[in-house]
Amino acid sequence: MPKRSKEDTEITIQTIMDAVVDQILTLGYDKMSYTTLSKQTGISRTGISHHFPKKQDFATALDGRIFRLFVEKLDLDNGLAGFSSSWITALDDEKFKATLRLLFHHIASSETTSEFAKRGIDRLYNLCLERFGEESQKELEWLLGKSLIRLVR
Repeated sequence: MPKRSKEDTEITIQTIMDAVVDQILTLGYDKMSYTTLSKQTGISRTGISHHFPKKQDFATALDGRIFRLFVEKLDLDNGLAGFSSSWITALDDEKFKATLRLLFHHIASSETTSEFAKRGIDRLYNLCLERFGEESQKELEWLLGKSLIRLVR
């Protein structure tokens, strides 16, 4: 069998990643599996695991993309009150909640927090600090706590 071209490999990876995003947002990270990805993409489970040996590798590869999906639901232009209000409103959005579940999963699922979760939390803190100043840190912590409680209800 001839070796696959770099372009073919990139197309395969992008196909997998598109399916990962879709499944994280619709099924949730916990229900997404190599089997569900294989069914959606037509790529064998072995083929998927060749590019992403561990499930956590998907989150790492999607890091920036997931953060953008998360932040697009938030009002960054109308001060801390607008940000906070938009966050609370976004808690009714299934895709927003799915990104929160992914973040919380990677915070709580292992003995050491994954780099994905650390970067996500750092990005949120830095975003709030840059946009809204020091007082936003407590608000962000309150929003994260409220989100966690809301997800378990």
